[in-house]
Amino acid sequence: MKSRFFKHLFAIFLFVVTGSSYGQGSLCEEVEPFCAGDQELVFPNSNFASGSLAQGQSGPYYGCLLSQPYPAWFYLQIENSGNLEFKISQFQNRDGSGASLDVDFAVWGPFNEDEDYCNDAALSNLNLVDCSFSESAVEAMTINNAQADDIYIVLITNFSESPGYISLQQTNSSQPGAGATDCSILESTLGDDRIGCGEEEIILDGETEGATDYEWFVYNEDLATYDLLPGETSPTLSVFSSGNYRVVVTNSDGDDTAEDNVDVNFYDEPVASLPADFLICAGEGEPVDLTQASAEILSGNSDRENYRVLYYESEEAADEDIPVNSPSAYIWEEGEQIFAQVLGVESGCRSSLVSFGLDQTVFPEVNLSEITQVCLRPDGGLQNDIRLGNDLGSTYSYQWRSAGAIISNEPVLIFSEVPSAENYRLILTDNETGCSRNFETQIQYYSAPAEVLITVEGSDFTGGATVTAEAVQGLGSATEYEYQLDDGSWQSGAVFRNVNPGAHVISAREVNGCGMTSSEKFNIIGYMRFFTPNSDGYNDTWNVIDEAGVTTRVIYIFDRYGKLLKQISPAGAGWDGTTNGKDLPADDYWFKIIFVDELTGNKGEFSGNFSLIR
Repeated sequence: MKSRFFKHLFAIFLFVVTGSSYGQGSLCEEVEPFCAGDQELVFPNSNFASGSLAQGQSGPYYGCLLSQPYPAWFYLQIENSGNLEFKISQFQNRDGSGASLDVDFAVWGPFNEDEDYCNDAALSNLNLVDCSFSESAVEAMTINNAQADDIYIVLITNFSESPGYISLQQTNSSQPGAGATDCSILESTLGDDRIGCGEEEIILDGETEGATDYEWFVYNEDLATYDLLPGETSPTLSVFSSGNYRVVVTNSDGDDTAEDNVDVNFYDEPVASLPADFLICAGEGEPVDLTQASAEILSGNSDRENYRVLYYESEEAADEDIPVNSPSAYIWEEGEQIFAQVLGVESGCRSSLVSFGLDQTVFPEVNLSEITQVCLRPDGGLQNDIRLGNDLGSTYSYQWRSAGAIISNEPVLIFSEVPSAENYRLILTDNETGCSRNFETQIQYYSAPAEVLITVEGSDFTGGATVTAEAVQGLGSATEYEYQLDDGSWQSGAVFRNVNPGAHVISAREVNGCGMTSSEKFNIIGYMRFFTPNSDGYNDTWNVIDEAGVTTRVIYIFDRYGKLLKQISPAGAGWDGTTNGKDLPADDYWFKIIFVDELTGNKGEFSGNFSLIR
């Protein structure tokens, strides 16, 4: 029983071994209390190996903190008004030895106890009290003119990102005008049972107001008595093993004692083994059984029946302890990450989080299009063998089907003759996962045009010649053709306008590459646009081009001023660029012809110009 003087018997759990934490929150909403007093507070930092948040949350105004790696949030409450000065340091080892690690901080306030001091409006520029972003491992934090009951929010960041320890200590507590933090916000009683996970150290704090002597005991189950722990006379006791512990305190006069007991139970920390990414056969939006990964996740624990696996959709869901309700029928999304944690059923101890991906089994590229285009020869045979699919190796199984029947189990389906069916399906199976995927193709046949027909309208003498081609459908499915005049560029249209006079041919080809067919040669009536009388054998004379149906009777040639230079016969060799035996200069010259349309018997005249080039 506690006596009347036993006013403040409480136990404070400071987790002070490597790998544990001092209740620090990665988010401001998880902010934890601390008080400084005369003693130095030391706790493991948050780092790349242990931290759950690599950068500070968005929203707060961080002042001088250009980055906020591995944040730890705390709040303190003022007990005595005044100025408070703190030293914040970070080193590799608990005792301040080892490598110096860059530490930074920011502090906001003051806030009232009922105020929401973690929202963005509270953590603003107006409420920023102090901050430092220096490269030092030791920082000085100052809060001036703090008033009793005021609350301040402190953010400590680990710029080095390396594992180590942070020390926090008030440096002016013994000086005049110094304020003090309120440690009552940390108080609890020894009456609550304690659970330790793994190798953590539990510190029982039985410090009691008015007490001067302390004794600690542990229950001996064999003798059913409490055994005194020799040498343990301080207000605190470090506990590393399970048992029922008792503290007995005595006042300064020695005439009043009190005692309190607490059960401490240590459990092995669960281990969550990292599972392989989950390859899924089901389509996106269909249910999958996440519990298939449980055996692999639990494989590092010796006594599996005492553990179970919790699955989470995100790290935030894990932090808020919101597991997936139906992990055996989870509706998944492509590329999703699932987080898992092992829970000790009896202890409540939890492992660290592991994650694995949810991805549909990825099949390699298969050489099988929805439409397979095949070229036929004019006699109806195949231009080349048909090859469907490609060999993806022995890790896959192949099944070719047509009209409901299996026709082959080879990776590639080959036809040397036109196949009897047009539709084929490949069922490709991943031998490792058992997942299958269907690929289907329809064979469509094409060939070059059967022939190319030509229609000519007009001539140079009637406003220009227009030639229209018609590609007659060849074997196979209806298709498209491209057209070419002589050796010109290919075009989709079949009409060619302002075709020059002379002999021509038009070709048509099948757009899928199944062959080309050319028309017979045809002539366009007209005249040469230039000639070069240099005796090289090309365009040495100028003349008019005739065709059956139109006969040119006479040709007159003029200079640019209208002077008649020559009258020639269209049946002759043409004009050589001379008059009266003299070479005329390079220039533009004009001509007039008299012609007869043989179909109608009508006479006609046509004038134009051409160039003499020397």
